[in-house]
Amino acid sequence: MSTTAIRTQTEIARPVRHGSRRAVFWAEVIGSVVLLALPAIIPSAYQLRLLQDVAIWSILALSLTLIFGYTGQISLGQAAFYAVGGYTSAILQTALGVPAPIAWVVAIALGMGSALILSFPLLRIHGHFLALGTLALGLIVETLLVQLVPVTGGHDGILLPGAIHLGPWVQARFPYIVVGFLVLAYWLVRNLTQRGMGRAFFALRDDPDGAAALGVPVTRYKTLVFMIGGGLAAAAGVLYAHHTQVVTPEAFGFGTSIEVLLIVIIGGMSSRIGAVIGAAVIVFVPEWLQFLQEGENLVFGLLVLGILLFLPGGLVGGVRSAIRSLRRTRTSGEEVSA
Repeated sequence: MSTTAIRTQTEIARPVRHGSRRAVFWAEVIGSVVLLALPAIIPSAYQLRLLQDVAIWSILALSLTLIFGYTGQISLGQAAFYAVGGYTSAILQTALGVPAPIAWVVAIALGMGSALILSFPLLRIHGHFLALGTLALGLIVETLLVQLVPVTGGHDGILLPGAIHLGPWVQARFPYIVVGFLVLAYWLVRNLTQRGMGRAFFALRDDPDGAAALGVPVTRYKTLVFMIGGGLAAAAGVLYAHHTQVVTPEAFGFGTSIEVLLIVIIGGMSSRIGAVIGAAVIVFVPEWLQFLQEGENLVFGLLVLGILLFLPGGLVGGVRSAIRSLRRTRTSGEEVSA
C-alpha cells in the first residue's frame, strides 16, 4: 500500500471528538426537521417549485456522491438511472393504470436492478475507462428514449397529469413527499457512510488494492454502492416525472449527468450536505442572476470557475478548511499566552 493511501486512511480512522460528532448529528436532525417544515412555510407557489427542484437535484447528487465521492467510481451515466425511474413510473401509470405508489416502488426497484446488472461489466473497468463506459450507457439510454416512440413517445414524451394520477389531495401535498424523499435519501447515505463501512469506502476509493489487502470486500462494496446509487437516481426520476408532469428525453440527456457532477464538485465530493448545497447553488443562483439577461450565463460560469479554482474541496471543503485554520490559530494563541 502506498504511503499516501496509508496516511489518508489514518486520517480517516482518526477518532472524531465525541462532542463534535454529537453536534453534527443534532445539526442534521434539526436541518431535516426544518426542511420537512419548509413546504408549510413558503407562501409562493413559484418558490415551492424551486424547493422541489432543489430536493430532486439533491437526491440525484446524493446518488453520485455515494458512487463517486465515497468510493471513487467515476460515473457519467446517472441520467440513465434517472430516466429509468421517470419513464418506468410514467409508463406504468399512463399505459397500464398502475397506482402511483406501486409504480414508484417498481421504478425504484428497476433502477436498482438495472444498476446491479450493469455493475458486473462496468465495474470490471476503472478510472477513465469506467467514466467512458457509464457515458456510453447514458447515451444509449437517451437514444432509446428518442427511438422507441410507441413506448416512450419520442421527443413528445409522456404526459403525467398530477390531478389524474395522484389525485387532488396528494397533488396538493406533493412538495412534502419530495422533501420527505430527500430526507430519507440523506439519512440513508449518512448511515451507509458512517463508522466502519464509511472508512472502508474511503479506503477502497483511495487505494482499492490496499483496501483488498486489509480484508475490505472491494467488489461487493462497489456493487452495493452502484446499486443504491441507481435506486436513488431512479427515485429522483420518479419525483421529477410528477413534479413536471411530463417526461421527455431532453431531461435525461448527457447534459443532466454533467450537471449532477457539477453539483457534487461545487458542494464537495465527499459531503452529504455538499450535495444539497450544490443543488441549491445550481437552482437559485441562475434565478438571482436573471436581471443580467444575456450576461447571466457568463457570470454564472465565472462563479463556478472561481469555486473550482479557489475551493477545490467545494463549498463545504472551503468551510471546513476555514474552521480548521481558526482552530489552529486559536490553539497557537493559547500556547503563546501560556
